[in-house]
Amino acid sequence: MTDAHYATSVPGIYAIGDVIAGPMLAHKAEEEGVAVAELLAGQAGHVNYGAIPAVVYTWPEVATVGKTEENLKEEGVSYKVGKFPFTANGRARAIGMTDGFVKVLADSTTDQVLGVHIIGPMAGELIAECTMAIEFGASSEDIARTCHAHPTLSEAVKEAALDVDKRAIHI
Repeated sequence: MTDAHYATSVPGIYAIGDVIAGPMLAHKAEEEGVAVAELLAGQAGHVNYGAIPAVVYTWPEVATVGKTEENLKEEGVSYKVGKFPFTANGRARAIGMTDGFVKVLADSTTDQVLGVHIIGPMAGELIAECTMAIEFGASSEDIARTCHAHPTLSEAVKEAALDVDKRAIHI
């Protein structure tokens, strides 16, 4: 058991990662370790647990960050959905990996990105941009207006963000 600063009941002993609450993910533990080091150095250690991505290394890969539609419904949050299939992505077609899609969930009023879910090629790599969007409170419009190189799988993230307001281009 730890306090808000990862301190245990034993003075000078801190706990992070798999021995505390939350998902058992190496990257979560790393963030907690950095936060503890910052706290020990007199800085403000911070981990945004709402912006910790999870990846399942299957085929197709699955990656997720933030809230799910089920979470948002349970919380009574009004949200918009944008979705884009890899079958419509030029790079996915070129490499023959068109299974899956990107789904972006954004607040209906503020457009803030609340969750992103990816099933498809390189999902574990693509989720990083989405994690940053959630960490910094970006909107789906922020992602949509970000120039993505062509042809890349990451264009599917942009297209899903565009689809939040039904403006996807390549579908």
